Amino acid sequence: MKKFLFALVAVLLFIGAVSTISLPAFASGEAENISKNVTLSGTGYASFGFLTDGNINYYPSSSGNTVINVDSEKAIGSLYIMFSLEYGEYTITANGVTVKVGKYGFLHEYIDISSLFEDDVTSLTIEFSSGSVRLSEIFVFTEGETPSFVQKWAPPLENGADLLLFATHGDDDQLFFAGLLPHYAWYKGYRVQVAYLTDHRNLTDRRVHEMLNGLWAVGVTAYPVFGSFADFRIDSLEQTYAYYQALGTTKDDLYSFVTEQIRRFKPLVVVTHDFKGEYGHGMHQVYADLTSQAVKITNDSSVFPESYEKYGGWEVQKAYFHLYGENEIVMDFDTPQDCFDGLSAFQVSQKYGYPCHVSQQPTWFTQWINGYSGEITKASQIKTYNPCQYGLYFSTVGEDKNKNDMFENVITYAEQERIQLEKEESERLEQSRIEQSVADELSRQEEQSRLDESSRLLEESKNNLSNTSDTSSASEVDDGQKQTLLAAGVMLCVFSPLIIYLATRKRK
Repeated sequence: MKKFLFALVAVLLFIGAVSTISLPAFASGEAENISKNVTLSGTGYASFGFLTDGNINYYPSSSGNTVINVDSEKAIGSLYIMFSLEYGEYTITANGVTVKVGKYGFLHEYIDISSLFEDDVTSLTIEFSSGSVRLSEIFVFTEGETPSFVQKWAPPLENGADLLLFATHGDDDQLFFAGLLPHYAWYKGYRVQVAYLTDHRNLTDRRVHEMLNGLWAVGVTAYPVFGSFADFRIDSLEQTYAYYQALGTTKDDLYSFVTEQIRRFKPLVVVTHDFKGEYGHGMHQVYADLTSQAVKITNDSSVFPESYEKYGGWEVQKAYFHLYGENEIVMDFDTPQDCFDGLSAFQVSQKYGYPCHVSQQPTWFTQWINGYSGEITKASQIKTYNPCQYGLYFSTVGEDKNKNDMFENVITYAEQERIQLEKEESERLEQSRIEQSVADELSRQEEQSRLDESSRLLEESKNNLSNTSDTSSASEVDDGQKQTLLAAGVMLCVFSPLIIYLATRKRK
């Protein structure tokens, strides 16, 4: 399974290996990593060797507008650029053509060069024209299928997430929600969006990379949201709110953030932390508290009207909270699945998602998810903060009956689209049937009209024939009378002298 191999590569990257990442021999159709064989030059940095040294944790800022020239003996098929800080749009120029990229500001960005330019590209220029940029690595590949560690992120799921997970920290999604993401994003193929409360940048920059690596390793492909709120630990809800206030972040700032994510992604199902913060973490408690309020007001235009105006209102169908004691459900994350090469969803998080969080491996979380001697192989073996146990806190579609699926009574966006397409197809067929029926009726009427016309013409023909016959008979009568008169005239002419003679003799 290609995505699973990514975890191993990710570990090497975060350790900061400075040698070339070794890859297996290239089979036909696979892209070759030619990063070490290209020549990098330009402006903005004193040297460019750090961009291909395999050390993602070294990311100097450029001195100003940055131009990087990439020259290669082999045709360049794609680039994989890793930023340490979100940048935004920049340009790539090759073969006299300039294109804009970086629309979404991904930290790990794949760029398909072969699809952007018609002819083979052996030389290109990357230009960052709006100030300083912080880059970590640039991988250069020939055309073909790139290695599994290359992340090809889709944009965040604007207006259409089946599930929105509010995870506070970078590793929470792989620990207390272990199994959830691979189950729904990978196995079920649902549209899953993750929104982190903190990006950890007040402490370190490396964890955002771990978060991306972890998500990709468990099958999430929609780019996550990184909240910019500070990371710290106070084991109290109220004291955590108070500390945020002291840092200049009000409760409304936090509340607005959660509300905006729901309005933006319009999730059918929302999932978040235990109200008690699992092991008591105040930031977990804050995220749960804010989510419990937000799911009830996101359709109200008077609450945070800016995000309402931008995204519109929304009402989630269901909201689940980890370990919530009412309307409880128990998820099955322990059944092996073919799509995981026989592993379970929990094992995918355990073996491939959590290990991407290299910075957290020395913590007690590692023993919690693996056991002290690696004896934990199932989520059901975990007794404290079990990642399979949730409670239905909010629902507009009724309570669960089966108690084992967050999408019970919920129709996913893909299914809604399928139903809509079927409806449209049914309507199209019905309209086609009606049109055909109308056409058939018109055709029938036209045929009947032709038959009627033929009948009329036939009747006229018969009438004409009859009239002709009557006329012919009348002519025959007239001819007889003429012959009789003629005969009478002849006889008169013949016998008239005789009659006169006889009459004369009688007088004498």
